[in-house]
Amino acid sequence: MHLKRCTSLVCSFALLLVAAVDPALSYSQAEPEPAKALRYKISSHGIDVGELKTTFSPVLYKGQHAVRFESRLSVHANLIFFRKTSRSQEDACVTDEGTLSYHKRREENGRSYSVEGVLDGGSFRFSLQEEGAARKATIPRTSYDFTTMDCPETRMTREGESMSVRLLDMERAVVVTRRYRFVKSENMEAGGKTIRCKVIDFTDPYNSCRRWVNGDERGVTIVRQEGKGDSGSYSLRLVSLEKG
Repeated sequence: MHLKRCTSLVCSFALLLVAAVDPALSYSQAEPEPAKALRYKISSHGIDVGELKTTFSPVLYKGQHAVRFESRLSVHANLIFFRKTSRSQEDACVTDEGTLSYHKRREENGRSYSVEGVLDGGSFRFSLQEEGAARKATIPRTSYDFTTMDCPETRMTREGESMSVRLLDMERAVVVTRRYRFVKSENMEAGGKTIRCKVIDFTDPYNSCRRWVNGDERGVTIVRQEGKGDSGSYSLRLVSLEKG
């Protein structure tokens, strides 16, 4: 998440805990792996302005083993150079084959926005609503390589490696070209733990970020993220990580 649109990138992290599961989604708990819960602090110009809470849970989705990603973001900044109030909730279901479903609600500076999408019949079908105006979008699966929920940078293996992918931006329901560069590997301290991270720079038409990221079978852990966007610069840092 980024103060540029810090609600969208952190995941992009694609990211926001949905209090009630979307009735269009059918989950059942997979056993026996525990959920992974993460808490982040968001700052701008060295001042704390918000918090992000994220949970990864192993689930069964339509009979498939999957990871359910849930997160909740709250930002309140009232600075001379930057003002923003934003709350958002995000829910996605991801398998080894990619993102299957996505749901997000956001309120920002008094404006409301929501998007729901599901992979159906070879296309991702979206319903979007902003300030009472509704629209639909259909994105063929063949038109993108990954989504913002997939974090394809975790597949990079060599420092100095670069790649470009066709990325489905789940919040905007558009396909963009995102360019990645694997800068280096680095140990990061977070929540009393040492986490080995890939340091990745990436850019697309909406984002310019550096991300410290680690991936495992329960999903991706963004340990730190620094970026700039249309609302200014931001920093996101992991402060606690629990398995329950």
